[in-house]
This record gives sequence, structure tokens and C-alpha cells, in this order.
Amino acid sequence: MPLLIQMPKLGHTMTEGTVLKWHKHAGENVRAGEAVLTVETDKAEVEIESPAAGVLARVIADEGSVVGVGLPLAEILRDGEAASESPITAKPIDSRTPAATTQSPAPGATSNNRKRIIASPRAKRLAAESGIDLANISGSGPAGLVTEDDVRRIAATPAATGKIEAPAASHGGLVPARRERLTRVQMTGARNVTDSWKSVPQFVQMVRVDMSRARAARQALNSGGGKITVTDIVLAAAVLALKENPLVNSSYLDGERLIYDEINLGVAVDTADGLVVPVIHHADALDVFALSARASELAERARSKKLRPADLEDATFTISNLGAYGVENGTPVIFAPQAALMFVGGIRDEVLAIEGRAEVRPAMQLAIAYDHRGIDGATASRFTTRVKSILESPDFLGAPPKVEAPARHRDVTVESTNDSLKATVKYGALRWSLSADDDTAPDPVSAFLGALGGCLLMSLRVAARARKMALGCASVHAFANEKGHVKEINIELQVELSADAGQLQRLVEVAERGCHIRAMIRDDVAVSLKVTKRAV
Repeated sequence: MPLLIQMPKLGHTMTEGTVLKWHKHAGENVRAGEAVLTVETDKAEVEIESPAAGVLARVIADEGSVVGVGLPLAEILRDGEAASESPITAKPIDSRTPAATTQSPAPGATSNNRKRIIASPRAKRLAAESGIDLANISGSGPAGLVTEDDVRRIAATPAATGKIEAPAASHGGLVPARRERLTRVQMTGARNVTDSWKSVPQFVQMVRVDMSRARAARQALNSGGGKITVTDIVLAAAVLALKENPLVNSSYLDGERLIYDEINLGVAVDTADGLVVPVIHHADALDVFALSARASELAERARSKKLRPADLEDATFTISNLGAYGVENGTPVIFAPQAALMFVGGIRDEVLAIEGRAEVRPAMQLAIAYDHRGIDGATASRFTTRVKSILESPDFLGAPPKVEAPARHRDVTVESTNDSLKATVKYGALRWSLSADDDTAPDPVSAFLGALGGCLLMSLRVAARARKMALGCASVHAFANEKGHVKEINIELQVELSADAGQLQRLVEVAERGCHIRAMIRDDVAVSLKVTKRAV
């Protein structure tokens, strides 16, 4: 039996989607999982993939068509299958909320001398709000379906409602300079937030978090080359708190609290079309590095309009971080049917009471909105304060109470982890690399020459201080034979010094004897030192 590609339902509020672009045409072969078309949903533009390998036998909805959830978009034929000849119909995914009226009237049938109207729910709603008669609109969708865009086009004409009205006088004669139509994502967000605000009794709890420990955790995690962000740190803390407070990882429905074992974090992302909330599924099974990678991947896909339908489904808890925009605090609104949403503010230095002392610490505001139907104040407070205590914990993500101090002098660790000629040098919390493969890092001999030059300059300055000589700028250029064992080292030293040639020569001799790195060079390696005095 041929397979149907249907309009997916992405979220409980979605009733229809728009076909933006077909990537395959009728008669072309498709692979399982290959993107066949892109549709615009309530939340984003997403690619719809083929459920199986075969041939795209029939395109049912043209580009620009508005198609109800669960209605067919295309037909896929697998090997040995024949195309169906009968008209294709499909039952909506959620029969309780059909996306559009799809029954066609019998030939010649009328009701009160009016033809039956085939229109999407949003087109009907907009027509009712605008006072437009749908019977006067020729639908551009499949089978003459009247779409929202059809209604908007008619609404733009003065005669759309049968009367022409003068512009309404505004208060003080204020006239807008321009009107900007919201994108589909923005319109959907506005409607969903309005519905959530009207239907969900919400309350908000706020706390101030000392971020000293979390910053130390982030620094420690990134010292090895990681790219953990503040948002990633908050995601990790939220996962831990949700595991301990499962009632918050829930939703309310008809007198019941629906509690989920699986933690799916929605992360708000700002895009050119509006706010999009992709979902990190099974966040409870991910460590902070995996959370970071997944959040970064989803944000990039959201901004490049490459989210898949599954990327927007089944969030159980949402986090919105506006700290990067300089916002310190805010009052969030729940994305129903989720029971809670966390707002994250910016980090700024504040004076906090630490063990009876006033200290300046990096502080961050958290504001968490809760659905009061399923979560009471005490239950919410346990989650709110737990997030705060996790972020302030001395051992959060393994971070020490303070930033790691450097190891003792002359004590380093060097690691090489693969077949490349690269190594990482560790000195306390510091890291640097050596490479004999490419120019991404100095090779070991170049690093040694750098150490030699640095040691010589330090020894020179110590000797000058001891003799109360004013040593200005000083520089070393050290170089050796480019390949093979080092056979000779040439050093060019330039100094700014108010001294005669004899004083300068004696100073350099003292500095050379005091340079520990110089003393490590074997006697069979020739070392030449050229000194140039620059005018002060």
C-alpha cells in the first residue's frame, strides 16, 4: 500500500501548515530520511523527510498551499507498489481538532442559496474578525480551500466588508508611520501566549544566585578547550533539579497532573522570524558537554531554518536566557501545556552578604513561572531554591571552591592523545600546545627558544635592578638551524640602556650566567650572542 506523507502536528496548538518548497518532484526517486519538502508551521520552517525509499508518485499539495494537520501532502511508492487511482483522503492526526473542513458539497447542493465554504480554521477566524464573507472569496488552496492569505488579500481592499470607512481617529491624532505584519511564527507566538495567559493561572518565584561557583565550573570545564556557555550551565542545573522535583516536569489536564519521567528541555532561540523553542530530548541522559553540543546544534538549525519536526515536539520544561541582551530580570509566561518556564537574567557584580561579610560577587536573577493548577507555592519553592543551591554548590559539576591555583614551579604535565605530532602542556590551570605537524602551535624547539629568550630577558632585568641601572625596552630574537638536531643557536639582543659599552657588556655577561635555560644547553651546541644598544 502506498505511503502518505502527511502534515505533521508540531505542538498542541498547531492546526495547519503551509507548503513552502518541494525539494523533490513527482516521479523522482527518494531515499528513506531524505528531505522531500519544507513546510512552515506555527513554530518554524521544517523539512519533512520521506518515511521510506521509493518514488514520489504524487504531489498532493502545491507550494503555497495551507494544509490541515494530518492531511496528505504526497504519496510514496515502494518497490512493487502501484499508485492508487482513487482520490486520496486522510484522517487528521487529532480527530478532536480537525484542521479544515474537507467535505465537498454534492453537485448543485445549496443551503440558503449559499455555497458551502471550504476554509482553514485560521481563515474562518480572520474573516469573522474582519467582517468578510467567505462566500465572496475564491480559495487558492487545494480543492479551492480558502487560506488565511486569501482572506488577508481581500481584507486589504476597501470594499472587502461592503463599506468604506474613514480611518478611525486616534488619541491625540497619532498616526502610525507604518504597519508591519507579523511573521507566522510571531503571530502564532502571540496567539499561544495570549491563550496561555488567559487559561493558565500563573505565579512567579524569583531568586538571586551567587554565580561564583558556576563561573568556576565553567572556567574549569573550558580550560581544556570546551565551549560551555552560561545557558549550558543553567540547563545542567535545571536537569538536576527536575530529577529531584518531578512534579515540576509535568502538565495539567482536566483535573490531573501528568508527570513525565523523560526531561525534554525547550530552549528559546531568537531568530529573524521570531522566537523559536527547539527541544533537547532526554536531557536527563546528557552531561553538560552533550547538553552544550545539542543546544548549540539546535540553535544553529533554528536560525538557518533547518529544524526537523521532531526538534519542536514534546518539551516538558522551557528555559529562556535574555542575559546576553543585558536584561537582568523579567516575568515569564508559561508555554502551555508545560507547568513551568524559567527566565534567566544577566550576570552583574552585586554586593552580597557572605558569612556576615559584604562581598562583591557575580549575581544572576532567576524567575520561574508555574501553573498554579498543578503546582502549589511550596512545591514550586522547593524547585526554585534547589536550582539556586545547585548553581551555588562548591562542587557543582566538579568545580573547586576557587579557581585552580598554578602548580608549583617547574612542574608540568604533557599529554599526547592521538597519532598526530601534537602535545598539550599543563601547568596548573594553564594549558598550551606544541605541534610538529603544522603551524597551529609552536614546535618544541621553537618553544625552547622562546623560553631561552624569556629567561635571558628576565635575568638581564634582575641584574640591572641590582645595579640600579635604568633598563628600558629589551627584546630577543633567537633562531637555530631549521631541521634536525640543534647544532647552533643565534641570539640577537636589543636593549635600551643609559650605559657605556663596557657597562652593557658586563651586564649581559651577568645575565647570561644567571639564565637557567642558557645553562641547560649542551657544550657541543654553539651559541652566539649579539648585543645592540638602542638610543633611550
